Amino acid sequence: LYNLLMKIFLINLKRATERLMSCEEEFRKAGLDFSIIEAIDGKELKLPHDNFSSIKYSLLHGKKSNLGELGCYLSHLKVLKTFIESEEKYALVCEDDIKIDSEIKEIVDKALNSDINFDLLRLSGGSNPSIEKGIPVKLRQLTDKYHLALNFGFKSGTGSYLINRKAAEAILKKLKVMSLPIDHAIDRDWLLNIRSLCISPSPILLKEELHLRNSFINATKSYKLNPLIRYWAMVPYRFVNELIRIFYKIFIWVKIKIED
Repeated sequence: LYNLLMKIFLINLKRATERLMSCEEEFRKAGLDFSIIEAIDGKELKLPHDNFSSIKYSLLHGKKSNLGELGCYLSHLKVLKTFIESEEKYALVCEDDIKIDSEIKEIVDKALNSDINFDLLRLSGGSNPSIEKGIPVKLRQLTDKYHLALNFGFKSGTGSYLINRKAAEAILKKLKVMSLPIDHAIDRDWLLNIRSLCISPSPILLKEELHLRNSFINATKSYKLNPLIRYWAMVPYRFVNELIRIFYKIFIWVKIKIED
Protein backbone atom coordinates (compact mmCIF):
# COMPACT_ATOMS: atom_id res chain seq x y z
CA LEU A 1 0.00 0.00 0.00
CA TYR A 2 2.65 2.54 1.01
CA ASN A 3 4.72 1.90 -2.10
CA LEU A 4 1.84 1.80 -4.58
CA LEU A 5 -0.64 4.42 -3.38
CA MET A 6 1.05 6.77 -0.99
CA LYS A 7 3.97 9.12 -0.67
CA ILE A 8 5.09 10.27 2.76
CA PHE A 9 6.47 13.80 3.01
CA LEU A 10 8.27 15.37 5.95
CA ILE A 11 8.41 19.18 6.09
CA ASN A 12 11.68 20.21 7.69
CA LEU A 13 13.61 23.46 7.92
CA LYS A 14 17.20 23.03 6.83
CA ARG A 15 18.40 24.50 10.14
CA ALA A 16 16.09 22.30 12.25
CA THR A 17 18.52 19.40 12.59
CA GLU A 18 17.27 18.32 16.03
CA ARG A 19 13.74 17.98 14.66
CA LEU A 20 14.96 15.95 11.69
CA MET A 21 16.81 13.51 13.92
CA SER A 22 13.71 13.15 16.09
CA CYS A 23 11.52 12.39 13.06
CA GLU A 24 14.00 9.95 11.55
CA GLU A 25 13.73 7.91 14.74
CA GLU A 26 9.91 8.16 14.78
CA PHE A 27 9.60 6.98 11.18
CA ARG A 28 12.13 4.22 11.74
CA LYS A 29 10.13 2.85 14.69
CA ALA A 30 6.92 3.02 12.63
CA GLY A 31 8.57 1.28 9.67
CA LEU A 32 7.88 4.15 7.26
CA ASP A 33 9.98 5.58 4.44
CA PHE A 34 9.70 9.29 3.78
CA SER A 35 10.89 12.10 1.55
CA ILE A 36 12.09 15.39 3.00
CA ILE A 37 10.61 18.61 1.66
CA GLU A 38 12.74 21.57 2.70
CA ALA A 39 10.48 24.03 4.49
CA ILE A 40 10.28 27.65 3.43
CA ASP A 41 11.99 29.69 6.12
CA GLY A 42 10.00 32.67 7.36
CA LYS A 43 13.27 34.44 8.17
CA GLU A 44 14.00 34.60 4.45
CA LEU A 45 10.61 36.09 3.49
CA LYS A 46 9.68 39.74 3.16
CA LEU A 47 6.42 41.68 2.99
CA PRO A 48 4.54 42.47 0.87
CA HIS A 49 4.32 38.95 -0.56
CA ASP A 50 2.26 37.80 -3.55
CA ASN A 51 0.90 34.84 -1.59
CA PHE A 52 -0.09 36.74 1.55
CA SER A 53 -2.98 39.12 2.28
CA SER A 54 -1.91 40.99 5.40
CA ILE A 55 -5.22 42.87 5.67
CA LYS A 56 -7.36 39.74 5.52
CA TYR A 57 -5.00 37.95 7.89
CA SER A 58 -5.33 40.70 10.49
CA LEU A 59 -9.09 41.00 10.12
CA LEU A 60 -9.89 37.27 10.10
CA HIS A 61 -7.23 36.07 12.53
CA GLY A 62 -6.89 39.11 14.77
CA LYS A 63 -3.09 39.11 14.66
CA LYS A 64 -0.22 41.01 13.11
CA SER A 65 1.58 39.47 10.14
CA ASN A 66 3.83 36.59 11.13
CA LEU A 67 6.46 35.52 8.61
CA GLY A 68 6.91 32.25 10.46
CA GLU A 69 3.24 31.42 9.85
CA LEU A 70 3.63 32.42 6.20
CA GLY A 71 6.65 30.14 5.82
CA CYS A 72 4.69 27.25 7.33
CA TYR A 73 1.72 27.93 5.03
CA LEU A 74 3.86 28.10 1.90
CA SER A 75 5.71 24.94 2.95
CA HIS A 76 2.44 22.99 2.98
CA LEU A 77 1.55 24.35 -0.47
CA LYS A 78 5.02 23.30 -1.66
CA VAL A 79 4.40 19.75 -0.43
CA LEU A 80 1.00 19.57 -2.11
CA LYS A 81 2.47 20.78 -5.41
CA THR A 82 5.13 18.08 -5.18
CA PHE A 83 2.43 15.50 -4.47
CA ILE A 84 0.32 16.56 -7.46
CA GLU A 85 3.37 16.20 -9.70
CA SER A 86 3.77 12.58 -8.54
CA GLU A 87 1.67 9.56 -9.53
CA GLU A 88 0.52 8.60 -6.03
CA LYS A 89 -3.16 8.70 -5.05
CA TYR A 90 -2.48 9.86 -1.50
CA ALA A 91 0.11 11.84 0.42
CA LEU A 92 0.86 11.58 4.11
CA VAL A 93 2.08 15.04 5.06
CA CYS A 94 4.01 15.43 8.32
CA GLU A 95 5.59 18.31 10.17
CA ASP A 96 8.82 17.68 12.06
CA ASP A 97 7.70 17.93 15.69
CA ILE A 98 5.58 14.78 15.85
CA LYS A 99 5.38 11.54 17.79
CA ILE A 100 3.91 8.61 15.82
CA ASP A 101 1.85 5.75 17.24
CA SER A 102 3.24 2.32 16.38
CA GLU A 103 -0.16 1.33 14.92
CA ILE A 104 -0.15 4.08 12.29
CA LYS A 105 0.15 1.71 9.30
CA GLU A 106 -2.83 -0.36 10.43
CA ILE A 107 -4.87 2.76 11.24
CA VAL A 108 -4.30 4.36 7.83
CA ASP A 109 -4.89 1.09 5.96
CA LYS A 110 -8.19 0.48 7.74
CA ALA A 111 -9.31 4.06 7.23
CA LEU A 112 -8.62 3.84 3.49
CA ASN A 113 -10.42 0.50 3.27
CA SER A 114 -13.45 1.56 5.31
CA ASP A 115 -16.82 2.13 3.65
CA ILE A 116 -16.70 5.86 4.44
CA ASN A 117 -15.00 8.03 1.85
CA PHE A 118 -12.90 11.08 2.67
CA ASP A 119 -10.58 13.50 0.89
CA LEU A 120 -8.63 14.70 3.92
CA LEU A 121 -7.88 12.72 7.08
CA ARG A 122 -6.52 14.66 10.04
CA LEU A 123 -4.17 12.44 12.06
CA SER A 124 -2.53 14.73 14.59
CA GLY A 125 -3.60 16.32 17.83
CA GLY A 126 -1.77 18.50 20.33
CA SER A 127 0.96 17.57 22.78
CA ASN A 128 -1.50 16.42 25.47
CA PRO A 129 -3.07 13.03 24.57
CA SER A 130 -5.87 13.53 27.09
CA ILE A 131 -7.26 16.54 25.22
CA GLU A 132 -9.24 15.83 22.03
CA LYS A 133 -9.40 18.73 19.57
CA GLY A 134 -12.22 19.42 17.14
CA ILE A 135 -15.18 17.76 18.94
CA PRO A 136 -14.85 14.43 17.08
CA VAL A 137 -17.97 12.27 16.63
CA LYS A 138 -17.04 8.63 16.07
CA LEU A 139 -18.22 6.96 12.86
CA ARG A 140 -16.36 3.63 12.56
CA GLN A 141 -14.11 1.61 14.83
CA LEU A 142 -10.78 0.88 13.13
CA THR A 143 -8.81 -0.78 15.94
CA ASP A 144 -9.41 -1.44 19.63
CA LYS A 145 -8.35 2.13 20.39
CA TYR A 146 -8.90 4.20 17.27
CA HIS A 147 -12.02 5.35 15.37
CA LEU A 148 -12.74 7.14 12.11
CA ALA A 149 -14.52 10.33 13.18
CA LEU A 150 -16.07 13.59 11.99
CA ASN A 151 -15.09 16.88 13.63
CA PHE A 152 -17.91 19.22 14.58
CA GLY A 153 -15.52 21.91 15.82
CA PHE A 154 -12.32 23.57 14.64
CA LYS A 155 -9.37 21.15 14.72
CA SER A 156 -6.13 23.03 15.17
CA GLY A 157 -2.74 21.89 13.95
CA THR A 158 -1.37 20.31 10.79
CA GLY A 159 1.18 18.01 12.38
CA SER A 160 0.07 15.17 10.11
CA TYR A 161 -2.71 14.53 7.62
CA LEU A 162 -3.53 12.13 4.80
CA ILE A 163 -4.74 13.84 1.64
CA ASN A 164 -5.92 12.74 -1.80
CA ARG A 165 -5.41 14.50 -5.12
CA LYS A 166 -8.86 16.14 -5.13
CA ALA A 167 -8.26 17.89 -1.82
CA ALA A 168 -4.69 18.86 -2.71
CA GLU A 169 -5.82 20.42 -5.98
CA ALA A 170 -8.64 22.30 -4.22
CA ILE A 171 -6.25 23.74 -1.64
CA LEU A 172 -3.73 24.80 -4.28
CA LYS A 173 -6.47 26.45 -6.34
CA LYS A 174 -8.51 28.17 -3.64
CA LEU A 175 -5.98 28.82 -0.89
CA LYS A 176 -2.88 29.94 -2.79
CA VAL A 177 -3.05 33.34 -1.08
CA MET A 178 -2.76 33.10 2.70
CA SER A 179 -5.36 34.92 4.78
CA LEU A 180 -5.39 32.47 7.72
CA PRO A 181 -2.87 30.03 9.24
CA ILE A 182 -2.77 26.74 7.36
CA ASP A 183 -4.76 24.77 9.96
CA HIS A 184 -7.59 27.34 9.95
CA ALA A 185 -7.54 27.51 6.15
CA ILE A 186 -7.82 23.78 5.36
CA ASP A 187 -10.40 23.17 8.09
CA ARG A 188 -13.14 24.83 5.99
CA ASP A 189 -14.42 21.80 4.06
CA TRP A 190 -17.38 23.71 2.64
CA LEU A 191 -15.13 26.24 0.93
CA LEU A 192 -12.97 23.52 -0.60
CA ASN A 193 -15.89 21.19 -1.43
CA ILE A 194 -14.16 18.23 0.22
CA ARG A 195 -14.94 15.76 2.99
CA SER A 196 -12.58 15.98 5.92
CA LEU A 197 -12.51 13.33 8.65
CA CYS A 198 -10.13 12.55 11.50
CA ILE A 199 -8.86 9.70 13.64
CA SER A 200 -9.99 9.73 17.26
CA PRO A 201 -8.01 9.79 19.45
CA SER A 202 -5.17 11.26 17.43
CA PRO A 203 -2.51 8.63 16.63
CA ILE A 204 0.07 11.32 16.02
CA LEU A 205 0.88 13.85 18.73
CA LEU A 206 3.19 16.83 18.96
CA LYS A 207 6.38 16.59 20.98
CA GLU A 208 6.08 19.30 23.60
CA GLU A 209 9.82 19.91 23.76
CA LEU A 210 9.85 20.66 20.01
CA HIS A 211 6.41 22.16 19.39
CA LEU A 212 6.12 24.50 22.36
CA ARG A 213 9.62 25.01 23.70
CA ASN A 214 11.43 25.16 20.36
CA SER A 215 8.93 26.65 17.92
CA PHE A 216 10.09 28.22 14.65
CA ILE A 217 6.75 30.01 14.12
CA ASN A 218 6.57 31.76 17.50
CA ALA A 219 2.87 32.62 17.25
CA THR A 220 2.96 34.30 20.65
CA LYS A 221 0.52 36.69 22.30
CA SER A 222 2.71 39.61 21.18
CA TYR A 223 1.26 39.19 17.67
CA LYS A 224 -2.30 39.84 18.83
CA LEU A 225 -3.85 43.10 17.66
CA ASN A 226 -5.41 45.74 19.87
CA PRO A 227 -8.45 44.09 21.59
CA LEU A 228 -10.87 46.62 20.08
CA ILE A 229 -9.76 45.87 16.52
CA ARG A 230 -9.32 42.16 17.25
CA TYR A 231 -12.81 41.51 18.60
CA TRP A 232 -14.80 43.74 16.27
CA ALA A 233 -13.20 42.18 13.20
CA MET A 234 -12.34 38.61 14.16
CA VAL A 235 -15.26 37.62 16.40
CA PRO A 236 -18.02 38.17 13.80
CA TYR A 237 -16.03 36.14 11.26
CA ARG A 238 -15.41 33.31 13.73
CA PHE A 239 -19.09 33.26 14.73
CA VAL A 240 -20.28 32.96 11.12
CA ASN A 241 -17.53 30.47 10.28
CA GLU A 242 -18.43 28.15 13.16
CA LEU A 243 -22.14 28.45 12.36
CA ILE A 244 -21.46 27.35 8.78
CA ARG A 245 -19.24 24.56 10.09
CA ILE A 246 -21.98 23.13 12.31
CA PHE A 247 -24.57 23.07 9.51
CA TYR A 248 -22.08 21.63 7.02
CA LYS A 249 -20.93 18.92 9.42
CA ILE A 250 -24.53 17.96 10.20
CA PHE A 251 -25.13 17.66 6.45
CA ILE A 252 -22.05 15.43 6.05
CA TRP A 253 -23.02 13.30 9.07
CA VAL A 254 -26.53 12.76 7.70
CA LYS A 255 -25.11 11.94 4.27
CA ILE A 256 -22.74 9.35 5.78
CA LYS A 257 -25.62 7.76 7.72
CA ILE A 258 -27.72 7.56 4.54
CA GLU A 259 -24.79 5.93 2.70
CA ASP A 260 -24.58 3.17 5.38
